[in-house]
Parts: sequence; structure tokens; C-alpha cells
Amino acid sequence: MAEALVFLVLKKIGASLAESATSTITSKLVKDISVLTEVDNRMKNIESEFVVMQAYISHADVCKANNKTFEAWLEQLRKVAYEVEDAIDEYAYLTGKQQTSRKMSFLRKTFPYSRNNVALRNIADQLKQLEARLQNLTSMKNRYSISITERGGSSNLNNYAHGEQHVSESPYFTSEDEIVGFGKETQNLIEWLTDGKQGRAIISICGMGGLGKTTLARSIYKDETTKRHFECSAWVSVSQSFQVDDLLRRIAKKLLEKNQAIPNDIDTMDHTKLVETLQSHLQGRKYLIVLDDVWNKEAWSLLKRTFVENNCGSRVVITTRSEDVASLADEDRKMKLTTLSKEEAWDLFCKKAFERLDGKRCPASLKNWADKIVEKCQGLPLAIIAIGSLLSYKEKEEQEWRSFCKQLNWQLENNPELNWVANRVLNLSFIVLPSYLKNCFLYCGLFPEDYMIQREELIRLWIAEGFIEERGPEITMEEVAEVCLRELVHRCLLQVVERNESGRIEILQIHDIVREVTLTRSRKEMFGIVHDNPEVVKLGDEARRVSVHKGSETLQPSIGSRQLRSFLLFDKQLSSSCIQNVSSNFRLLRVLSLKSANIDKVPDVVADLFNLHYLDLSYTKVKNIPSSLGKLLNLQTLDLRATSVEKLPNEITVLQMLRHLFVSCYYDWQCRTFYCFSGASVSDDICSLKSLQILSHIEARKVLVQKIGNLTLLRNLSIVKMERSYCGALWASLTKMPHLSRFGLVASTPDVILNLETLEPLPSLQSLYLKGRLEEGVVPSMFSSFGKLGDLRMGWSGLREDPLPALSIMSNLVDLHLYRVYDGKVVLAFLAGWFPKLKHLYLADMLQLVWIHIQDGTMTSLQHLHLIGLQNLGTVPEGIRYLKSIQKMHLRDMPDAFITRLTTIDWKHVEHIPSILHLH
Repeated sequence: MAEALVFLVLKKIGASLAESATSTITSKLVKDISVLTEVDNRMKNIESEFVVMQAYISHADVCKANNKTFEAWLEQLRKVAYEVEDAIDEYAYLTGKQQTSRKMSFLRKTFPYSRNNVALRNIADQLKQLEARLQNLTSMKNRYSISITERGGSSNLNNYAHGEQHVSESPYFTSEDEIVGFGKETQNLIEWLTDGKQGRAIISICGMGGLGKTTLARSIYKDETTKRHFECSAWVSVSQSFQVDDLLRRIAKKLLEKNQAIPNDIDTMDHTKLVETLQSHLQGRKYLIVLDDVWNKEAWSLLKRTFVENNCGSRVVITTRSEDVASLADEDRKMKLTTLSKEEAWDLFCKKAFERLDGKRCPASLKNWADKIVEKCQGLPLAIIAIGSLLSYKEKEEQEWRSFCKQLNWQLENNPELNWVANRVLNLSFIVLPSYLKNCFLYCGLFPEDYMIQREELIRLWIAEGFIEERGPEITMEEVAEVCLRELVHRCLLQVVERNESGRIEILQIHDIVREVTLTRSRKEMFGIVHDNPEVVKLGDEARRVSVHKGSETLQPSIGSRQLRSFLLFDKQLSSSCIQNVSSNFRLLRVLSLKSANIDKVPDVVADLFNLHYLDLSYTKVKNIPSSLGKLLNLQTLDLRATSVEKLPNEITVLQMLRHLFVSCYYDWQCRTFYCFSGASVSDDICSLKSLQILSHIEARKVLVQKIGNLTLLRNLSIVKMERSYCGALWASLTKMPHLSRFGLVASTPDVILNLETLEPLPSLQSLYLKGRLEEGVVPSMFSSFGKLGDLRMGWSGLREDPLPALSIMSNLVDLHLYRVYDGKVVLAFLAGWFPKLKHLYLADMLQLVWIHIQDGTMTSLQHLHLIGLQNLGTVPEGIRYLKSIQKMHLRDMPDAFITRLTTIDWKHVEHIPSILHLH
């Protein structure tokens, strides 16, 4: 973890030096320029030390796991790194303050040279001391012989990883006759192993640590049917730190011991001879090789030529935590394990926890606490087995089980019979993460248990924290962050809950047990803490990040609050006075998230947080944004969604670092009225903020729509109160935005016509929201050019013709929402072959609609159907019975005749739908 901290500090040093080299601001901080030169030189010297140290500890963090001497040395390095970070951020604070004084004239007299000179001299002296301490740490490393073993040799990681294997293969966890929840997977594996395919097939079993990949693979490997099917077989554990020749020798010994004598020189054979020996033995045989616990593709690339393709029906099985490794398998031979269902988890728990009782049944007196324990495990077999096995030896008394349940998190961290779940299995996944991913992953643990993490929100937080590195001018930090996010998903550390219309990750979760592991490490490393105990009133003196889940009214600032970089609020009861009190010491804060807080004004202290990069006031009662927010020159994200803000101050337009600006007021959350939400009025000078990528819900003006084409980096743009006379200028501006993927446009009134005929194709557009009348009451012909469009939402369109024939051309549509779009009194017809990828269909408030015709072969992927306020639709569309993939049908404000037929004569059309919800 120290490696990740050093990575972050190096980024900050680099950014500070770059700013110093290109800016004249810092030279105006003091009269004596030599102190600035000294600060720069000290930072360069520290940077050099840290670059070498990072290279060392990136390997040592892995190879010296559980080495107490190394851990003690690392702890000292961590303290120095944090103090360096404080010095750099304090320097950034001073320069930010000076920048603000030049931008906003009323501040010019508040920063006398003498005060700046003292502050800069203190930073220079502090950096000098830290440089000396770093050099001493290097000497200390040599003095105490703290060295690492080269990769590929024997190391603590080998022992660590092999220890994990020993644990996962032990009968203590599962015997073959007690495997739960893998019935279908077992059947598929046996079929893949024994089918008639003659070519060598590669099979992968993928999933997060603790899911039972090894257990499943071993049960199949030992199966008598499998043994009889293959002439020879071998099982080898690869692990993270492997030596290819060692693996080949182990495979050779297992294969040769059953069929022929093992060569006397097997232990001295070079790589070429080992490969030739194995190839010769496997050439004419049907073989089975299991490569257990493969962490990267490198292992397979070094081994694959050994396993000859002999057309004898041979198989290679790979178990892995990495989806990248799993992708090596044949296309139809990839297995992704998931957590157990509630029923399967309960069955497995009872088999372990009550194995000494008749029938292995839970006593009624323990059912409540047993349910809570199983729920905490969230279907992770390893956790269920470990906890269940421990509880099997405890008295079956309610008091004892209640006590255990309430301290389960502590037990997982401290009980030696349980903490191996984290230390030997889940922590290993963290240890081998590259430095640029470790901070990102730990940050995910700060969200509440079972929290639905939004992809875009998480990415913006990572960027604001400084976790994401620049990777060249052709790729944005947001895109780099998304690569990091996908990598964590591919490593099975984060779980995808939902994807959007284009297949991108939309919502994620972190498993409860994995989250507890990250929180334990976060506390230990001073990365961050979660405040969820109302009895604890101090924020904590050392943590860099605080996430408040409950008990916020009791919080008081502490001396250590000055070092906070993130304050995340999830307790909606927080008052304005409390946040003013708590944040009074937040001098170096970069992230302030007050989402859903019970406040109606921006706390005064916020305007003095010169290092602030991220400010979230969404879903609060805030009405006015003070002009003093223009002092936050480092601000990247300002989120004012679902507030009462109707106008932004002109000072917002000086925030040149701003990348994401959201603002909206909601009046009708069902969005069934034309004026259901509004945006905000903003100065035309907003178009000078060239870094903007998201500009959401701003009011249109003639000059603004003409100048908005200057924002060439925009990905997401929403404009409200649009007038017909502005359309031409806006369409011309949109052509200058090659990356625009989401666009929303709302007319100023229901009668205003949006003329789209001159709008040119937008090649990157994936999501389009249009509210307003369309020219001549027809779908514009240019819709056919939106080849990538996956999400289309239209309302109050005034269409006089059935829009579906024109919309059906957009074959990539996944979401289609039609609100009051159609004024015709005829049929909406969904014909065969139309909308093959559509998953969500909303039809709302088309008052003249009397019939919906659905042909067999249309909307073959549809999952959710919403019918809302269709007052003249008297019968259930018969063609719904053709929608075989549908999972849910939501009905709201439908006529009584429709509901009556639904539950009687037309029930046969919908009886295949698992969930039908009717709301008035």
C-alpha cells in the first residue's frame, strides 16, 4: 500500500513542479524569490528519492508480505510520504490563495508578503527535513539488510500464495459430497471435458477469491468419469509468483509417474529439454491438465506450446480471478462463477454450522441471528464455510450467537480462525494490484454497505483525489479512469450490477466481505475511515478520508481534521451548523460530498477550501450559489442536481479547471408534466471554460448557443428553454463537438417547434432526449443517421403519424421512452424484425392511442415494458405473448377496462411475465 501512496505523492510533486515552471503566480507570493527556488529544488530531490523507492517497494510490497522488519521500515516510509503530501498540498493551498487574489480584486489586500514569506520558508524547512529523513530510510534499509528476492525465485509471496492454495484445498472447507450451488456448473464442466470435440480445448473457471473455483475444479478432476475419460492428467497450482521450469517439472512428474519411469535427470533438465519431454509424452495421448490459480496471461504464453494440439480430445482447465486470463479459453468454454443464492447460502451454512445436529437444521431460537450472519456473507462460499465451521463448535445458545453476530466484522479482522479469509485469500488480490489501482480500489470501500456505486460518480471522485494519471494527449483522465475501473472488474474485485445501452458499466457494488477487508487496510494505512458509530464524536486524527454513514450530528472536528482530503456524507440528517463546525478545519480538502444533506445554503467555509476539486451539493435544499465559489480555482466537479438553484453567479465562469457542471431543479419526479424540471441561467462566458466535458441543464440564449461550440471537449450537453430561432446556431455549434455522446434539448414551452432538419449527423451520439414539438409533426429524416444511438427519449413531440417505422431504422436502440409524442388516433405497430436490441420500452400519456399491435419477432430482447396513462387503451396487446424475454411489466394510471381484461380474459397474453406491477 505504501507503493500506492508514493505513486500519489509523485503525481502531486510532478503537478506542483509543472505548475511552478509555467506560472508566474508563485513568484508573486514573496519578495525573496530564493525561497521558491529552494522549495522547487527540495521537491525535485524528494521526487528522485521517491522514484527509486517506488520501484523498490512495488516489488517488495509483494515479495515481503508478512515480514515484520520490512513492515516496520515501510511504516516509517509511509509517515514521511504523508508529511511530504501535506507539505505539497499546503504549497498548493498558498498558490491557490494567491491565484484567487488576482482573479478577484476584493481579496488583493488580504495576503501580505511577510505572511507568505514565513509560510513558504516553513514549507522549505519542512521539505529539507523530510529529504533528510528519506535519505536516512535508505541507509536504514541497507543497515538492517532489508532486501528483496528477485522475481521467479523463492519469496514470501510464493509461501503466501501456496498457503492460500493449501487452505482452499483443505477438506476443512468442503468435501465433494457437500458442494452446494454448483450443480449446473458441474454438469457443464463434465460435458465440456467429455464431449466429442477432438481438438484441444481450453476451459476457464473465473470468479473472485473465495467463490470455490478450486473446489469445483478439483471435484471434477477427482470424478471417476473424468479419470476414465483421459489417459493421463496433472494438476498444478500456478500462483502469482511462479517459475516456469518449476511448473513444467511438477507437471512432468505427475504425468510420468503413472505411465512410465520419471527420468533421473528431471531436476536438472533445462527449459528446452523439459518442453520436449512433455511434448513427446503428450503427443499421442488424451490428456487433462488443470492450471489452478493463474493470475496473468504470461503464465499461459510460457506454457501453451508444451500442451500439444494432438486431436485426441485433450483438455486444459484454467482457474483464475482475472477475466483477462479467462478470455484465453475457447469462446464456448468460459465459466463465470457467481455468489450463491440465498437458499444455497443457507443450505451450505447449515451443513457447516449444524453438522453435529440431527438433520443439520438450524434451531428456531438461532434462526434470526443465523439469517443475519448468512446475509452478511452475501453468498461467498469461503466466508460461509469458515464462519459456519467456527460456529459449529459454539454453544447453540441465542445469547452467544447474538454476541457473535454483532461483532462479526471484528471477528473477521481479529479472530485467527477467521482472519485467514482476508489475509490468505482476499488480501492477496489486493497485494498484487499495480500501484495505480490500489488507491482506486480502497476508495470503493468508503461507500456504505450494499451501496450502488455509479460509474461516473466514482470516476469523478478518483480524478478529484489525484489517483488517475495522465497517459498522453489522446486520452482523457476520465477514459483512463474507466480503464482502471474495468481492470478492477476483470480482477473480480468489483461486481457489475448494471450496464447502459451501449454495454458500458453503469452501476457497481463491492462485496460486503471484500469491503470489510478494504476498510481494515484503509484504517491500518491511514487511507480512510468510515464513521458509523454515533458514540464516536471525533473525526479521527490520522485518517486522510472520512465517510460518514450515521451519527453525523455528534461529530466534532479534531486536530487531525486538517489532514483530511475527502469528506463523504451519506447521513441525510446533517445540519448546516454541524457541517460548518466539522469543516472548520478542512484546510486541505479536495473532495466534499454533501449529497442529500439537510442544508439550504452553501456553508461559508467552503469558499476558503482552495484545494477543493469536487463539490457535491446535489439533492439538497440549496437555493443560491454564492459568488465566493469563484475562489475555488481548482474545482473540477460542481454537482447541483435536484437542488433549487435557478441561477449561477458570473464568478463561476473563472473556474478554468471545471470539467463537470450539473444543475437542475425537479418539480415532478415522474416527468409526466412538461415543466417537470428546469435548468439554471448562466453567463455566456461559461463557453470560455474549455475543460468542460459535462454541461447539464443550462438555459438557452442566442449568444450562448452561438458560442457553445467553443466547448469542443463536451461529452454531455443538456439545454432547456430552447427557442425555435436558436436552432440553426445550436446545430452549427454541435458540429464542433466530435465527442458528444449525450444530448438533451427542451423547448421553452409546449408550443415551441424544434426544427431538426438542418442538424447534421452526430457520429458519437449514444443518448438523445428531446422535449418539444417537431417540425410538421413527423420524425426528422436525420434520425436514420444516428447509428450509435442506444437511448432515445422523446416527449410532447406533436407527431401526427405513427413514429415507429421511422424509429425502427435505429436498430441499436436499447432504451425507448415515448411521452405524449403521438397525437394520432390510430395504432402503434411493432413489426417483426424491428428493435432487435431494445430492452426497455416506455409508452406514456398518449391519450388518443387505442391499439398496440405487436408482431411475433419484434423486440426479441425486451425485458421491461412500461405502460403509463394510456387512457383509451382498453385491451391488453395480444402480441405481448410473443415477447419471450420480458421480465417485468409496469402499469401506472391505466384505465379500469384495461386492468379488468388483464386479470381475466387477456391474462393468457401476459401470464409468462415473472413480475407485473400495477400502480394508480
